[in-house]
Amino acid sequence: MARTIAQIKTEITTAFTADETVAARYGFTKGVAFEDTFSKVSLESILFFVVAAAMWTLESLFDIHKKEVAELLDTKKPHRLKWYRDKALAFQLGRSLEPDTDTYAELVDSERVVRYASAVEYQGRLYIKLAKGSGDKQPLSGAEQTAVTAYFSEIKDAGVVLEVVNEPADHMRLSMDIYYDPMVFAPSGLRLDTGEDAVRNAIKSYLQNLPFNGEYRNSALVDRLQALDGVVIPELREALTVSDADYQAATGAKPWTGIQAKSLPVSGYYKIYEESNLVLAFKAYQTIESV
Repeated sequence: MARTIAQIKTEITTAFTADETVAARYGFTKGVAFEDTFSKVSLESILFFVVAAAMWTLESLFDIHKKEVAELLDTKKPHRLKWYRDKALAFQLGRSLEPDTDTYAELVDSERVVRYASAVEYQGRLYIKLAKGSGDKQPLSGAEQTAVTAYFSEIKDAGVVLEVVNEPADHMRLSMDIYYDPMVFAPSGLRLDTGEDAVRNAIKSYLQNLPFNGEYRNSALVDRLQALDGVVIPELREALTVSDADYQAATGAKPWTGIQAKSLPVSGYYKIYEESNLVLAFKAYQTIESV
């Protein structure tokens, strides 16, 4: 961004008065303020203003050129995944795009529907995963999804096969043995001092606060529980997941898939829908003493 004429002139005059040779020739103290020595109509002041104005003009022309080149690249270069993610977050419900652009006349935060988004490319197709809500992620309504789909049809690069993924959270089922300090936890799993169901809350918090479309890791969950006061050994016995679409489509047994070390959610986020899907066996930890 171009500096102002005043900024440029100040830099010139500061260097001018800081020069020992110049100070000796003019008879002023080195480093003195330029305005304290030269009037605004002096030859030096006018000369420096003309130079500063010329430099400002050149910098402004470079800014214009940079903007024109950036706009040209936007029309010629295919966009990256981050661009699609950012555009999803910028979607405004109930507003039309500016003619022949991919932007709005103004951005109104209250009209932003998509609060979570991720762009994923898989087998030649671009998937835009979306969710709304604050903290508690939820799928968009049917009308909202229709509007977002039309929006991306308008702004996407030509030839890109794009699909909007707007689904409820993937189901998660966990089974764990929690070895606890009996001075901190009761056999029920509640803390003795506050009555809080700390382990269960920590597990739900971990899943809820994963980055949208972020990778779930068994080891990270264990580490999260290991940090809880009073939890000695959190042992993960089983971790299962299934997309909501497959869960709802199953007429008999649910098609749970075991998680081996890590997993990515189809919808972009996980949720434990039923308390029965979070099986915690609390076991008092006994130290093996040795002498």
